[in-house]
Amino acid sequence: MENTSHIDGTGNIIIQGITDSTITINPNNSTEVRQLIIDLGTRLSELPKNVLEMLNEKQDINSEIKTGANIQFSLLADIYPDKELRKLKFGVSIVSLTKENRFFNRIFFKVSPKFTFKDGVEMDTFTMEPQQQNAFPKKLEYGEPHSLSYEIKDGAFKSYEEILGKDENAYIQAFCNTTVGELYESNKVLISHIFERLKWLMQ
Repeated sequence: MENTSHIDGTGNIIIQGITDSTITINPNNSTEVRQLIIDLGTRLSELPKNVLEMLNEKQDINSEIKTGANIQFSLLADIYPDKELRKLKFGVSIVSLTKENRFFNRIFFKVSPKFTFKDGVEMDTFTMEPQQQNAFPKKLEYGEPHSLSYEIKDGAFKSYEEILGKDENAYIQAFCNTTVGELYESNKVLISHIFERLKWLMQ
């Protein structure tokens, strides 16, 4: 139904066809206000169809700025004919999903269960140096990716092996925060997968 308006015998303004309902307005017999509403009804019918549909669906034209980031954590490998040169690495990729620019700090990692050191000291959070120099802080625009690689040192495999001995579902995860305090986490990589990939790499 088209939006139509008319003035009834008592001076009220009747607007019909607004979401299949009728709106009655008492303008206190003001000719100027009555004419304004009539003109408004005419102008509404002239609006482009897509704008009317957008309003009908209650879409917000000036939507709020979306924020977020996607962090993908994976295993990478340097493959050479010489097995002695083959290396297993961690790969981390950050994609900013925020409409405004963001500065991302360095990646840090968490393991579960915790590392156990001498004297029973436990720790689950640590950092590694990426192979890319001057990687952080990194300014990212909306949709811009930032990829990094971290070599797994030979001594680290013993620590991962000890964690796996505590829990067969042990995992490691990457985290990153921004300079404005947002914190994002990656998917989890099972420690068991690290040794599966290492075994494959050395075949």
